[in-house]
Amino acid sequence: MAAINFSDRAIRSRGYSADSPLGRAALAALRAPSLLNTQPWRWRVHDGSAELWADRSRQLTSIDPDGRLLILSCGIALHHAMVALTIIGHRPQVDVRPDATTPDLLAVVRAGAEQRPSFADQRAFQAMLARRTDRRPAPRDVCIPAYRLQQLRDAAERHGAHLHLLPHEQVPVLIVAATHAAAIETADPGVRGDLARWTHRPTGGGDGVTASSVVPQIPRRVPQREFLPNDDAGLDAGEGNDQTANYAILFSDGDEPADWLAAGQALSALLIAATEHRISVNPISNVVEVEPTRATLAGLLSQLGHPMIALRLSVAAATPPPPEPRRSPEEMIES
Repeated sequence: MAAINFSDRAIRSRGYSADSPLGRAALAALRAPSLLNTQPWRWRVHDGSAELWADRSRQLTSIDPDGRLLILSCGIALHHAMVALTIIGHRPQVDVRPDATTPDLLAVVRAGAEQRPSFADQRAFQAMLARRTDRRPAPRDVCIPAYRLQQLRDAAERHGAHLHLLPHEQVPVLIVAATHAAAIETADPGVRGDLARWTHRPTGGGDGVTASSVVPQIPRRVPQREFLPNDDAGLDAGEGNDQTANYAILFSDGDEPADWLAAGQALSALLIAATEHRISVNPISNVVEVEPTRATLAGLLSQLGHPMIALRLSVAAATPPPPEPRRSPEEMIES
């Protein structure tokens, strides 16, 4: 059975003892990204199972009133746990939303039959630990090969979602949608409050968007969310301008909580595949947070699916951005 080496300081335990495969898988899943780094989930590990629960106390009630992006974030954590359980040496067995009367119980994971992890499994796990969100603009002169973009699309498809890669003629529509969404949210005091709370977290709290991961506002192809004033942004934007970036929409066939959870798993698989191939993925969530602009994205899909999130794809920078903080295992895992 393979052993996990938690070399990433962000998920190292501070007193939590993971003494079972499921406990170690839940520990690895703390590395999952989430909307504004809210990390809105909890694990309950007991009696041979690991229960994944939505943590509604961490929901962004103005930005994400329906909880769609909260559950999508939980789906990323679920897939991360499955990747970790595979590398530990077990086939994951997952029961999604097992109790209709308990909607915040999103999934129950069990360790199935022992199996030897493949080289591909090991690569995926290492990529999962290495992945970071890079908000710097794409380099000026390097493009992602078309076959790599197809691999990202395949990764999403294998997990029940779809990836629409925007052709050049659709990018101006995304630009207008992102600009419109930013204007609507800037005028909304509730949204401003959500952003303020999650970009000004207590020191050592282990969550939220930190200044060291935010770049100043600069001209770029598709406007990005303004997390902090330029004077507070701590990450140098570099010389890129996003002209070589690709843009995509992750979408699903349905728009129910089960679809949101599946979309999160697909996004996790896409992020891992992208990291393996040195592709940076930067979520653009404000265009799905505002209903009129989400409808615009649905139009780009010819109304064939429900937009879950937009993505900027680019060749990864030579130097990775700093890691974002993570909450302690004691806060997120009950056993």
